[in-house]
Amino acid sequence: MLRSKPYKVLVCLLFLATMCAADASAYSIIRASAVGSSDDLIVPGTPQDPARQEVSPKNLEVRPVVQATPAGDVKPARNTRHVRKVKPILKVRPVSQSAPQICASCFLPWPKEKGWQTDAEVLFARTKGKILWRRGSYWGYWGGYDGFQKAELDFNSDMGLPDHNAVGTFTISYRFRPKWSMRYSLMPMELKGTGIVGKTFVFGGNIYSLGQNTRIQWERWYHRAGLVYDPIRTYTGRVGVFGEYVRIDEKLAVIQVGCCGDTYNNELNMGMAGLEFERCLKTGRFCNTLSIQCRAGVAFLDQAFGSDVSTGLKYTVPLGNGRGGFVEGGYRYLTFKKGYSDAQKIDTCMDGGFLKVGLVF
Repeated sequence: MLRSKPYKVLVCLLFLATMCAADASAYSIIRASAVGSSDDLIVPGTPQDPARQEVSPKNLEVRPVVQATPAGDVKPARNTRHVRKVKPILKVRPVSQSAPQICASCFLPWPKEKGWQTDAEVLFARTKGKILWRRGSYWGYWGGYDGFQKAELDFNSDMGLPDHNAVGTFTISYRFRPKWSMRYSLMPMELKGTGIVGKTFVFGGNIYSLGQNTRIQWERWYHRAGLVYDPIRTYTGRVGVFGEYVRIDEKLAVIQVGCCGDTYNNELNMGMAGLEFERCLKTGRFCNTLSIQCRAGVAFLDQAFGSDVSTGLKYTVPLGNGRGGFVEGGYRYLTFKKGYSDAQKIDTCMDGGFLKVGLVF
């Protein structure tokens, strides 16, 4: 009887084990696509009866979480197979603080306030001029080789002045406001020549005979000082208006060797108004700029008339810290004339190519 009890207990255990094995659900090990991340999201399918839906790899939909960075790049979660990266569109190329500035478009160098500019110019001029000056007993009629003489004398052919010379100009300007600047310019000149008189003429109170040797000396100090205002200034162009005071002191001395001589003095106090224009043509990678510059001024007052016109190409190179240097070359034309009376007139002209170098600081 004692032996039958263990058998009954064993039979009961076998029966319970069989029932538990029949009701147990089969299990499967599914490996997640992303491990070690709490942000991974697993979205199962939507069956009709969720309680009876079997969990299998086919019924799972794995969606990696997309993380956005402050720079604008889109980065998927780690350990994903498909990686897509979107770069933002940059309109301006970033420039390093230690590297030199990179210029991608055409623009003129922008002058800084309270900055200076100096330049020196050489004008390879063709000098021309005519003068009529008589005084004393020769101011009206003169009976001589040519009878009634009222012809103006030519500096070159009649007096022997050379017609090609190099003339220098020095300019300094100070910008005291973003659109306002002061400017002063000086052109000193001294020309000498010798020759043989081509015709008999009267200069001052003396007669210069045909075929005689003469010496001529022409001195001039041409001053300009005034203000420049830039009403229009953009990155690619500039338009300026200037008003200046013009002062001319000149002296023309003619000497006939072994005979006589006389000196003519002329002083002009005039005003000048004009326009200047500058336009960018091309800017290099390191902000070296090629531009075209034009300037035209008209002088008036003191019963005289004059003009100063120039145009040329300008090449500017930055030197850092708001400084720069430039080279300019082109053509310049300037003329001044005044008629005092029928016995006193003067008309001078210089024109030719010029070369200019300057510094901005």
